[in-house]
Amino acid sequence: MKTEHILTLLVCGLGVFHGFFLGIYLLLKKNSKQISNKILGVLLLFFGLRISKSIFLYFTSDLDFVLITLGLSLILILGPLFYVYTKSYLQNDFKLERKHFIHGIPFIILLVLNIFSLVSKEFYVYFGIYAIYLHFFVYILSSFLWQNRYLKQNVEVTAIKRQWLKFIHIGIVFIWASYFIFLFGKFIPYILGPLTYSVAIYMLSLWAISNKVLAKDEKKYQSSTLDTEKSTEIFSNLEHYFLKEKVYLNPNLKLQMVASTLKVTSHSLSQSVNENCKQNFQQYLNSFRINEAKQKLSSSDHQNITISSIAYDCGFNSISAFNTAFKKIVHQTPSQFRNSVTK
Repeated sequence: MKTEHILTLLVCGLGVFHGFFLGIYLLLKKNSKQISNKILGVLLLFFGLRISKSIFLYFTSDLDFVLITLGLSLILILGPLFYVYTKSYLQNDFKLERKHFIHGIPFIILLVLNIFSLVSKEFYVYFGIYAIYLHFFVYILSSFLWQNRYLKQNVEVTAIKRQWLKFIHIGIVFIWASYFIFLFGKFIPYILGPLTYSVAIYMLSLWAISNKVLAKDEKKYQSSTLDTEKSTEIFSNLEHYFLKEKVYLNPNLKLQMVASTLKVTSHSLSQSVNENCKQNFQQYLNSFRINEAKQKLSSSDHQNITISSIAYDCGFNSISAFNTAFKKIVHQTPSQFRNSVTK
């Protein structure tokens, strides 16, 4: 074996080992930060299996076709895991639900078909492999779009969290691109995928460790000088302001605007809301908007008004945001709620 091949194998092998070790560490670590670390651990293990197959395929000429297809099957779970990880990392109250596991159905189906050799080589060559990588890309894009919407509505998310998600998205995109581009031309060596993964896992883990991204969160606002009495006063003024002026009906209302009106800092207002009602500002704002929507949906005077019109009248910028917030608070869709109260 040539020297460059030995070095390549060493770099890729250590990258896979590093990813496996970090994944197992996150899964077994007690007092882990939150469920997001567990999901990230599972993602790293599946990524490690996928990259291991690539290394074997590159350095072994007679790798069994079943093992090759099993490696392709693994790609179908990487996207859903990354999408769910993004949500779990940002949402402190995130819980795994049945709907999240539905995303893994394509992976299960293809895995079973490949185990029993029910999928032909022609299927992959002419269609399957492209569909699999596009499936992965759709989840990467969905994760990015969802994250952007969430961060715009939740300004309290720290800069470190924002940077981590930015970097991990970039790393995932580079890994995906290194494999996908190879499908359209032999000028890109297949080993570029494992090499890209190794570089990404080294850099991301180093940054995460140095910035304590994977560590347990410190107590929120522990360094704040805002005392309990002042926090309660700010929250009382906020409630009075919301109830009297109904400013929550303004779809462009921001934390900074309210803080300026109440003559307090954005940080103090955010802390006050969090300490007094265990919500962030956006959740608190949505609770008023949803209560307003419930009144309109229950009123006989609004029976001929469409749900979308009510959503906009109550301060929401989109129907999807309204439906998501409504179901999270009321545990029913707006239409289900309207039907239940009219009956």
